[in-house]
Amino acid sequence: MSDPHHGPFASFRDVARRHRRGERATALVEAALVTPILLMLVFGAIEFGMAFRSYLTVSNSTRDSARFAATLGREADADYQTVAEAFAGLDGARSGDVRKIIIFKATGPNSTTASGTLAACRTASVAGLCNTYTGPDVPVDPAQYGCGPTSVDRFWCPTTRKVAASDPPDYVGVYIEMHYQSLTGFFGLTRDFSDEFIMRLEPHSA
Repeated sequence: MSDPHHGPFASFRDVARRHRRGERATALVEAALVTPILLMLVFGAIEFGMAFRSYLTVSNSTRDSARFAATLGREADADYQTVAEAFAGLDGARSGDVRKIIIFKATGPNSTTASGTLAACRTASVAGLCNTYTGPDVPVDPAQYGCGPTSVDRFWCPTTRKVAASDPPDYVGVYIEMHYQSLTGFFGLTRDFSDEFIMRLEPHSA
């Protein structure tokens, strides 16, 4: 009777064992090569998704704030309410901080702060044109508003805005800029998102 530990059967088992070890080693090498690429794809999808969500949040908040500002007309605290509305709308943005909110007097529905006289509003408030609120100290205290000599909204005071149907009413624009912090830091998506939207102030009969 042949010894099962020797002879042709033993050689066959040795070959099979070596083959299995080779397959495991190959699988480990393939996993080592594929896993980083797979993780990059997963994290990339998450990163771009979060960035796009933040951009949409800024865009939606800008539109909502401009529409809200248009309904406030000449109310003395119009800017305060508009800034509060903007912050409420941006609450869904991930780890973002507001860099700038501009409430400006647009010349028409297609006016923009990117060029012309309104371009100066991107840097600072301009008398008769805009109230520019910048940095980490974008005011959220209603006591800082009210068109007083040192009030933050004194440059384009809400009570001076035209709302008479026969005048005609002013256009009000809202510009919001928010800093987006990358989730992973791998894809260079740390940047500022911004948008602006313009509405005509709702007209009043008097």
